[in-house]
This record gives sequence, C-alpha cells and structure tokens, in this order.
Amino acid sequence: MEKLKKLFESIDKVTSGISAFTLFLMMVWIFVDVMLRTFFHRPIQGTIELTGEYLMVLLVYLSLSYTHKQDGHVKVTFLEDKFSQRIKNITKCMTNLFAACLFSFISILNFQEGLEYIEQNIRSSGVLSYPLAPALFIISLGMMMITLRLLLECILIIFSNKVISSNSLADSEKKITG
Repeated sequence: MEKLKKLFESIDKVTSGISAFTLFLMMVWIFVDVMLRTFFHRPIQGTIELTGEYLMVLLVYLSLSYTHKQDGHVKVTFLEDKFSQRIKNITKCMTNLFAACLFSFISILNFQEGLEYIEQNIRSSGVLSYPLAPALFIISLGMMMITLRLLLECILIIFSNKVISSNSLADSEKKITG
C-alpha cells in the first residue's frame, strides 16, 4: 500500500506541476498575443482555440486531485459542522464513494471518446486544425486521478477513528502505516 501511495503521490506531483506550468504558459501566451494584437495588429493565430481546448483542459483537470489533497475545492459545511465524528466519517466516505463512481465513469467515457476521435481523425474546426483526442485523454487522466485520491481517502477514513480532512491525508497515513 505504501509503494502504491508513493507512486500515486509522485504522479500527482507531476500532473500538478504540469498544471502550474500551463498556467504560466497561458499568462505569457495571452500577454504576448495582446501585445502583438495591440501594437502590431498581428495576433497569434489559434490563441483562443489552443487556450480553450488544450491549455485550459491541462490547467483544470491535471490539478483536480492535488486541489482535493490541499482541501481547496469549494464545499458547504454548515450541516457537517453539527455532526459527530462518526457521522462525519460516514458521510465523507459515502460522498467520496459516490464521487469516485461518477468520476471513474466520466474518465472511462472520455477515454473511449478519445479513442473514437483518433479512429475518425476528428480535428478542430479552427485555423490550426489540430487533433482533439489528446484533450479527451487529459480529461480522462484527471478524472482517474481524482477518483484514486477519493478512494485512498476513503480507505484511510475506514482504517482510522477520526475525521480525515483532505490536507491531513498524508499525516494520517503515516500514523496508520507507521
């Protein structure tokens, strides 16, 4: 279990690093595009398509698991705050399992759709006419990463007697395995 967790954490670190680099790349690309458009009336062709269909996909989907680990997703807790520790564990595990099922389904569908896009050579309709399948594979990878993160969190909740927040996942796993 420990080796699997380390492998997952290293993959998660790489995907979140790619996501962070993508954000930087988007900022530079759009800045250069605006400067070229404003001062030279020569924008970079395909900026809207590439930033919307590739860079944004990289940014959002490759950072899902890391954001969950850091407890960075928006959540409403006004009811949960009133629950006992045991009920918090049960509801967190149930919602994680439900979300994991949903996200794995989305991951599989996107992967299958990506294979169809490759088979049919489906490309963007813009100026650049680039293949769209890689974006679907990126979505699939991001959805699978969040699925694994949720399942890992569920396992830790089951084998510990306290509520585990997403950002204390690594600490509680050390206590269980150590």
